[in-house]
Amino acid sequence: MKNVCVKMMMCLVIVAMCVGQGIAKEPLQPVTIQLNWVTNAEFAGILLAKDRGWYEEAGIDLTVKGWEAGIDPIDEVVTGKALIGVTEGSDIIKARVNEKKIRATAVQFQKSPFCLVSKKSLGIETPEQLTQKKIGTNTAAGILMTKIVLANAGLKYNDITPVRIGWDIQVLFDDKIDVYPGYMNNEPLTMKEKGYETNVIPAFKYGYDFYSEVYFVTDTMIQKRPDLIRKFLDATLRGWKEAFNDLAGTAKLVVEKYYPEGSVRQQTESLKVFKFLARLGEGRKYLGWMEEEYWAKGIDILHKFRQTDRKIPAADVFTLKFLESVYFGKRK
Repeated sequence: MKNVCVKMMMCLVIVAMCVGQGIAKEPLQPVTIQLNWVTNAEFAGILLAKDRGWYEEAGIDLTVKGWEAGIDPIDEVVTGKALIGVTEGSDIIKARVNEKKIRATAVQFQKSPFCLVSKKSLGIETPEQLTQKKIGTNTAAGILMTKIVLANAGLKYNDITPVRIGWDIQVLFDDKIDVYPGYMNNEPLTMKEKGYETNVIPAFKYGYDFYSEVYFVTDTMIQKRPDLIRKFLDATLRGWKEAFNDLAGTAKLVVEKYYPEGSVRQQTESLKVFKFLARLGEGRKYLGWMEEEYWAKGIDILHKFRQTDRKIPAADVFTLKFLESVYFGKRK
């Protein structure tokens, strides 16, 4: 009996030593997430969670890849270069229609920050007042957004004067256009810093019904690595909750460690916009939440505006199983 006790004690000591030296600890699982823009406050929840070590606590070694010219987050995920991607809800729908086996697992923002911005002196406050105005165009997404906003007001694209522009908002300052297609967290803040008062027409108020900054993975990953997805979302949503509780502190972290060309003030103001967009609808209760009806609206819009050749069931585009697991402990 004495020998048995001695052996048991020795085993416990060895186990304790292994744990203390990290030998018994499970290795971190490498995960790459491909963003659809640069690493700034737009992805503050991810960046804060990474900085706090919350992904490591979940057993994840997260690599965050910012967007670069020529990078398509959907292609990066489909080809296996990244396990998780971030993109717009409209892109998720179009990809699924085109037989790309991806699915949304959560969203950052309940509504899109897309907007039409103009100098306040022009008095353009509603879509109806866009008639015959010179509206800048620089992307297919921006043109679609403009068409949707116009249609919501009973107008057509030929009721305006589209002007091809680049990415420099100076054309608006120089009165070469009347309206600039931008983002609520960007151009209006830039204009304010330059001393201009603005009018902003938020696209989400006028029929642009798409989730923004959607976390997505492949169907294969959902089937084979569901626990990894749940752990990622758990840490990420925790990051967003903390980011929204300390806007200035989070902005400071983002600028110091990830976005040195930015300013803390501008990043703080951006986070105010993102907090507003994230807390609309069901997002008021549960960050990241999605509704089948809202996905269905987006599917109808894209088909109506000939962005897709057919409609698909909304259930094909997203899954709530991971959000339900994070918030309610449900496992399927």
